Order: sequence, then C-alpha cells, then structure tokens
Amino acid sequence: MPGPRIADYLLDRGWVSRAQVDEARRTQVFFGGHIETHLLTLGYVSESVLGEALTEVCGVPFASWGHLRVVPGDAIDAVPRRLVERFRLCPLRLEGKRLRVAFLDPRDPQALREIQAATRLTIEPWVTTEPRMYQALERHFQIRLRSTRAITMAAGTARARPERTEEREPAAPRPSGPAAEIGLDGRPLHEPARPLAGASPTARVAPTEADALDILGEALAAAADRDGIAEALLDYCTARARRVGLFAVSKEGIRGVAGRGRGFETGPLRSVVVPAGSGTIFDTALQSRDFYFGVVPTLPANRDLYTALGGRLPATALIVPIVVQDRTAALLYLDGDSDPLESPDIATMRRVAAKTSLAYELLLLRRKLLEL
Repeated sequence: MPGPRIADYLLDRGWVSRAQVDEARRTQVFFGGHIETHLLTLGYVSESVLGEALTEVCGVPFASWGHLRVVPGDAIDAVPRRLVERFRLCPLRLEGKRLRVAFLDPRDPQALREIQAATRLTIEPWVTTEPRMYQALERHFQIRLRSTRAITMAAGTARARPERTEEREPAAPRPSGPAAEIGLDGRPLHEPARPLAGASPTARVAPTEADALDILGEALAAAADRDGIAEALLDYCTARARRVGLFAVSKEGIRGVAGRGRGFETGPLRSVVVPAGSGTIFDTALQSRDFYFGVVPTLPANRDLYTALGGRLPATALIVPIVVQDRTAALLYLDGDSDPLESPDIATMRRVAAKTSLAYELLLLRRKLLEL
C-alpha cells in the first residue's frame, strides 16, 4: 500500500506540512482508507499533485478521472467482476493482448497474478485515488462500496463523516434512462447537495444556496447564446469570489470570454489568449480534467499571465473545468484578489459545472435543430 510513502514524498517536497499529515492520520484512524485520500479530502493537496506523487512513488502512470470516466466495453468485459470487487480495480483499455488496469495498489503481487491468470492478458498497471476508483466502480460495474460515503471530496476544513444507516436521508429517486452522472461526493448530480460535514445528519443545504443554484439553473436554461451562459455563471460566482473569469478552451489556446473584478473586466479579458501547454496554472486543470484549488505557483508563465490580467499573483485560486461532450470546452476561474479565497464547496461547484455543461449542450442541440 503506497500511503505512508506518499505522505513521506509530499513531506519531503514541502507540499504538505507535518501538522497536515498528522491531521490526515487522525481522520484515517477514524474513517479508514488511505492517508493520501484524507490529505486530498481535507484540501491539503490537489488531485493533480497527488497524481504526480502516486506516479513517482509507484512507478506507474496515474489514472485521472479523464481516463476512468469512459472505459470501452471490451475492457470492462475482459475482467471478472469478482476480481474487480475483490481487489478494487478498474480496467481502462484493451489493446491487443495488453490490458491497462487502474489499481489502488499497483504493486500488489496477488492482484496482478490473479487478474493476469483470469484474463490471460499482459497487465499494464496504473494507479488512481480511492474516490476516483469508487466513482468508476459504481459507474461501470454498479458496485457501490460503503467507503464511498465515508470518503468524500469536500474541500477546506470540511470533514468526511461515517455512514450511519439509521440516520440516512431517504434516497432521492433516480431518473430513468441512462445511468446518472455521479459527482465526487458519491451522489448523482441530480440529487440535492450533501450537507456540510459536521452539520446535523438531517440538515439540508441552506435555502439561500439552494435558491442560488435554482436561479443559476433557470438562467442557464434560458440562455440564448454563449454570452448568456457566461453572464449567468458570473452572476452566481461574484457572490463567492472577488474576481471571476470564464475562459474558452480551443486548439488555439485559452481565451478570455467574460469576467468581473479587478483586471477581469470582460473587455480587457477578451484580449487575453494563453497558449495551451505554456506552463500556466490553467494547464494543471486541463491535464487532470479536474478542479484545481490552492496556491498559484510562482512560475514565470504564471507571473506573465497575471501581469496580463492586471495584477500580482493571488493568494489562492479555484479553477473548474467545464466539460462538454467529453472535451474540456471552458475553464471557470475564481480568486479572492489580494485575499485568500475561502475554501469552496467542491460538491456544489461540481454541480455548477454540470449545469453549465448541460447548458452548452442544449445550445448546440438548438443550433442543430435550426440547421435541419
């Protein structure tokens, strides 16, 4: 199990503090799971940083949600379900006689031997995180593990809490048709957001937040074009950050679309174009296809970016990818300007991203209908 080595790796590079590791160990003792999972859920490391650490320590590639989200049927059919559930692994891709498989512990010799014997294929091990693995197992194999309720992706000081069957809320009905999209809080995106950890088990999302999400959803559904989508997002996000920007992603690079706040006004922002792969903070979110929340590294590319945005590097920033038809089409950016951005409710921001993705898809469908 790579956990202790991952903690040491992160400590050696100064990416986490000893106090943060101790806190993660305390929650690990109570909730179980891997220590790196608790460093992630407590908001002490980003998923991209953890992925880099797992790759270095385990010596195999990291399987992000971009790899796990869509798995071909031949890869899924290649692995007996009993082994998937027993070893908590997820096939990724079948290429000839080679099967790429994501593990929680890619160095488990028994798991490697048994899956190779059962499939008669050469196994190429990858490594992933517990939340992503459990999300993939439910998505592709309908395997719901109890740990998914104890290990969530809430950020900041929010704490995961153990499942308590006698206090669980009645499950909301699942929609008919295709399988519902599962968020990193382990619940379908159509369900109400989970109460903050530490709150009463019967507590609901504060009405003001629920109302804000409803208003956002209505505004996105009514948006007639991309500018309308951008304005709805900015209206929602400006109550949560001092500076907000929406950036479009294309082959030409990352282009400012609309924004609010010092240096993020829509007019000047539209003149900002950042080449993809230039080493800015945007690349971190693009490569992982997952949210980034944390300190902006003081790299030359980032300094140049924020100079173009009219100011110094912020204390912390949040970047949320907007994925449309399995491609990152936009990046939603928030920061607190000269003040640290408060730890975001990642589960809620994922719902915001999902609503925005659907709005873009509706816009595309409307255009196709007009073209027929």
